[in-house]
Amino acid sequence: MKQITSFQKAIPSLGVALGFLLFCLFIQNSVGARDAAFLAYPDEPSHFVGSVMVRDYLASGLSTNPYSFAQSYYSRYPFFAVGYWPPMFYIWTGFWFLVFGVGKFQALFMSAGAAAGIAWLLFTLVRKRAGFVAGCCAGLLFLSLTEVQYWTSAVMVDLMVGFFAFAAAVRLLSYLNRPTYANAILCALCCGCATLTKYSGAYACILPLAACILLGRFSLLRQPSFLVLHAVIIAMVAPWVLWTSKLSEVGLPQEQRGTIVSRVGPFLRESLRLFPPALAIVVVIGLVALLLMPKVWRQDMVVIVLLYAGSVGLLIVSPVVGPERRYLLVASASLLVLSFAGWAAAIKRFGGLRAGTWAIPALAAILTVSIVPAQLRGRPRLPENLIRRAVKTIVENPAWVGKRILVAPDLEGPVIAEFAIQDRHRPGYTLLRPGKLFADRDWMGGHYQSHFQSSEEMVAYLHQNPVDLIVWHRQTQEPLLAHQRYMEEMLAARDSSWHRVATFNSVDRSQPAWEIYESQPRP
Repeated sequence: MKQITSFQKAIPSLGVALGFLLFCLFIQNSVGARDAAFLAYPDEPSHFVGSVMVRDYLASGLSTNPYSFAQSYYSRYPFFAVGYWPPMFYIWTGFWFLVFGVGKFQALFMSAGAAAGIAWLLFTLVRKRAGFVAGCCAGLLFLSLTEVQYWTSAVMVDLMVGFFAFAAAVRLLSYLNRPTYANAILCALCCGCATLTKYSGAYACILPLAACILLGRFSLLRQPSFLVLHAVIIAMVAPWVLWTSKLSEVGLPQEQRGTIVSRVGPFLRESLRLFPPALAIVVVIGLVALLLMPKVWRQDMVVIVLLYAGSVGLLIVSPVVGPERRYLLVASASLLVLSFAGWAAAIKRFGGLRAGTWAIPALAAILTVSIVPAQLRGRPRLPENLIRRAVKTIVENPAWVGKRILVAPDLEGPVIAEFAIQDRHRPGYTLLRPGKLFADRDWMGGHYQSHFQSSEEMVAYLHQNPVDLIVWHRQTQEPLLAHQRYMEEMLAARDSSWHRVATFNSVDRSQPAWEIYESQPRP
């Protein structure tokens, strides 16, 4: 009989991973994410531009100091915060851009890969308890969650940090089964990558110690491989944390909002609200079944419970404003693993192993067919990207090469990100942010103070500090900030020195127009 190789055994699993990736790409395509502007979240353009900056530094041959390169880059394209955010997302995405080019699709592919990776890890865990079909269904159910779909279609770090944290748990299980140096290092690499993608993934670093204590594996604590595991984590994380320690409190509230005890309930409830109502009921029943059958608990369940507790617990004790659902993606995946384990154990206990072989996959398939299509149905396409048209007009005009450009005050990041895509000689323009040039405010947007008291003062300033172009957006929100209102008055004035040279209207008339204004010589 011909022996089956390890690669042949892995083919079905690899096929599932590919299927999950294609499913994520389908989600992105169905809403037009590739052609949309960077409007999913205020941080999205920052993550994109930061990745492009790393790519351009790599392409430069690492010829200069990275800090000096970033400073110079920021003076031209001032919308990234590498340093406040750890570097791993930007390193991975920067390398990806270096190989496959800079673009929204390439960046979204990283989001799709991270989401598919979480689903695949979920599949591997559920398959061991409930079988191949149930594992596939669990992965699809996770990817169909509204919150997962939304962030799969955005250039954000949350899915990547979730993937590394989940991978750390899976590698920890391998280490607990075989405490070798190789498994220790792989687990440590995942823990370090989770932390260096976003500090909200730091809980992954305490999983090994917590699991050993809860499982009573105290002998592991004395093994050299366990020390190597933590030494690798420290070697990866400590240099960056120490170097950027002065930024540790930037962007976070200084005080906790409410007591820790008062925050537990909202975060736990929100982790369940990621599921549609029907699926939430199924998940809760599976969790209850698991709790009532402690004999089926093994180290995989303990580690996943720790993963859930760590992902939610860090948020509860940290000074984040509230339970934003993007922070709870790992928690939702963990609950699916635990719930499927509970259902599988209950069916095998009351129906027998024979019934479990057909009942578990049948019920999982019915659940998936009932929920996934409904979750995908009716998702609206993202609005037309007028920013792309405006930026294209600028970069295709040779007379405007290298100009100083004032970007739209309400969408500074999306405009700068679009320049990062289309500018072939990055950074070939000097892009200026009205929110920095004309006003002051803190990281969270508070303590706002305009530098000017009238549009006349703003005009006088621009005469002394010339700007060649203004990319303008007819804003709809009210009230406008002071500097936004003065800019609008300045451009609307009859004797304005700014001449409108291009207007871009959407087929959807509810969308405001975009315009380009060029500075005219003073008489």
